[in-house]
Amino acid sequence: MTEYILTAIDTTQIQGYIFGSNRLQENIGGSELVERATHQWVYEALPAAHNVVDVATGKLDNNRTIDTLDAEVIYAGGGNTVILFKTMDLARAFTSRWTRRVLREAPGLEVVVAHRRFDWTKEALSQVVSTTLGVDLARKKHHRTPSMPLLGLGVTVPCASTGLVASRIVEKKPVSLEIRAKSDAKVQNQSVERLKARLPQIEQGNWEIPRDFDDLGRVKGEESYIAVVHADGNGIGRRVEAIARRYGTPQQNRAYIEAIRNFSHSLEHAATQALNSVVDLMAAAFIADDELANRHRQKFPIRPIVFGGDDVTFVCHGSYGLSLAVRYLEAFEAATKNEPAFEGKPAYACAGVAIVKTHYPFARAYRLSEQLCRSAKQMLKQAGIDGSALDWHIAMSGITGSLDEIRLREYTIRRGSLSMRPVLLDDSKQTWRSWPVFKTLLDQFIDEHGEWFDRRNKVKSLREALRAGPDKVREFLHTYQLGQLPVSHSLNVLGYEQSGWAGDRCVYFDAIEMMDFFVDLQKIVADSLGEQEEAAHAGV
Repeated sequence: MTEYILTAIDTTQIQGYIFGSNRLQENIGGSELVERATHQWVYEALPAAHNVVDVATGKLDNNRTIDTLDAEVIYAGGGNTVILFKTMDLARAFTSRWTRRVLREAPGLEVVVAHRRFDWTKEALSQVVSTTLGVDLARKKHHRTPSMPLLGLGVTVPCASTGLVASRIVEKKPVSLEIRAKSDAKVQNQSVERLKARLPQIEQGNWEIPRDFDDLGRVKGEESYIAVVHADGNGIGRRVEAIARRYGTPQQNRAYIEAIRNFSHSLEHAATQALNSVVDLMAAAFIADDELANRHRQKFPIRPIVFGGDDVTFVCHGSYGLSLAVRYLEAFEAATKNEPAFEGKPAYACAGVAIVKTHYPFARAYRLSEQLCRSAKQMLKQAGIDGSALDWHIAMSGITGSLDEIRLREYTIRRGSLSMRPVLLDDSKQTWRSWPVFKTLLDQFIDEHGEWFDRRNKVKSLREALRAGPDKVREFLHTYQLGQLPVSHSLNVLGYEQSGWAGDRCVYFDAIEMMDFFVDLQKIVADSLGEQEEAAHAGV
């Protein structure tokens, strides 16, 4: 009998830990501590004989196996780390070292560890991993004793960010141990270095990485918005389950390890490529438009907070949110299709974009972006469509209630929904609600040479007519002597250009609402390339 110990690690309440602050540096610090706790600190707590070649990058040596080691990391990704140990004593000693460091260096971060014995020669590792992650860890999360921090005595001062007991005054503000750890200069610098390693174009362009929400493009004296973009892969769990089923016998244990590692690496590589594509688009727009670049004064208006897997969150200037979200989804599809582990079958993703005022409570903005991402996923599920989708919301004032409540309160009339959101990334025969349709309509409203540009009274009148229903829209067209509203050739619904509606969905309301919150970065780059080509031909 060859018995080993499978150890699985997970974190809990991660969203609150990372996104619970209104200061960008503290969000970034929280993300960096989570990254280090679940990767580098794990590797450094392993017994001496292990298979991690580079602790900083987590590179594994596939030729070093548990047969000759005390510990073998199977994979680290998707929020979980899975390790094989030779004995239970080694597993417990590792857990003791690792959790002590988490408590000391990442106060407030809650982690869960589960151990399970298994026989390599008689049990399928794939099933043991599934059980440990899906049952053992879930049971521990459910039955764990909740953390009950001391909220203070009569002589204490609450932390300005968390409300916990403050332990020090930093920048004239009382802060807790958790905020001290997140704000630590070493942690902040490590975060910047990790970002530069993943996105080298930022440093190559000599752009400054933003450390505050105001650095994303706020102009003093003007109302400014940021966009919180949250993207998540579709059906990644199903792909992991498919790998487990494919290698479902003890004889395939080593093949399973190689397959799950390859998949984890391919997923991480694809997500990194997609995020690089987002940065490339912003950088290309800066190069193409000097005025745009000068507006930001060398401060790059994008700051990834969570990155490295299929779950990505970044903040940017509010006007760039939709352009960059669409680029991420497009690039993620393309990158996964080219990754060997995906076998030519691209993975899709959904994105939620919350556009809020710069100093709006960030935790609420992030929760909204998560709800928007789930809304896009739900649309795909209900329609039975395998693809990518996105949803967005512009919060011009405070947000009260869930996304469903907001949509019911602000976007629903007797006729139906004023909003076409969420939308598919690509055109589909199953629904007209797609990004190409929306973008075609929006382009006609924001075209500098079009009849709608800078005619606010006309646009406002159309908006009110759309709220009132098709009859008022026809009356609007007659009043302004217009033959029809903007047309999208991808929208095959009879009469929408006269009524403003397609069934129980308004066609134009979203485009009108987005007019002041959208900068078409791809168009800026394309127009610049077109001008360069024209100049080259003229020179010939």
